[in-house]
Amino acid sequence: MTEFSRELLNEKLAQCAQALTDLRRYKEVGTLEYLRTHPDIYYAVCYRFISVIESLLDAGQIVLASRGVRAVNEGEIAALLAREKMIPQDLATRCASMYGFRNRLVHAYGTLDDAKVAEYLADHLRDVEELLAIFQNVFEK
Repeated sequence: MTEFSRELLNEKLAQCAQALTDLRRYKEVGTLEYLRTHPDIYYAVCYRFISVIESLLDAGQIVLASRGVRAVNEGEIAALLAREKMIPQDLATRCASMYGFRNRLVHAYGTLDDAKVAEYLADHLRDVEELLAIFQNVFEK
C-alpha cells in the first residue's frame, strides 16, 4: 500500500470511527418512538449512517486497490472483499444490505422508513464495528 493510500485509509477509518461514536450515543435514546418525536435526532442519525457507510465503502475500495482489485461500483465492494477472503461471506451479505440502506438514505430521503432507521441503529452497529476492525487491522500491517 502506498503512503498516500495509507493516509487516505487512515482518514476514512477516522471518519468512520467518529460517526460510529455518534451513532452509539444516539443508540442510547434512539428508540423508534424517540426518533419519531425528535426529528432533529432522527435526521442526525440518518446523516451519521450515511457518513459511516460511505467511509466504510471508501475504505473497502482502498483496501481492494492495494491488492490490485477495483470495484466498478460501490455495490460490488462487499462481494469483492469476500472473494479476496478479507471478510467472511456473512459479513459481505450484511455489508451489501448496509449499502442498500445507504442508498435509501441518500436517494429516497423523503420516503424513508423510520422503523428501518431505528432498526439499523438498534441492531446493525456491530456490522460497522466488525468492518472497521477488519480495515484497521489491514491499516496496521
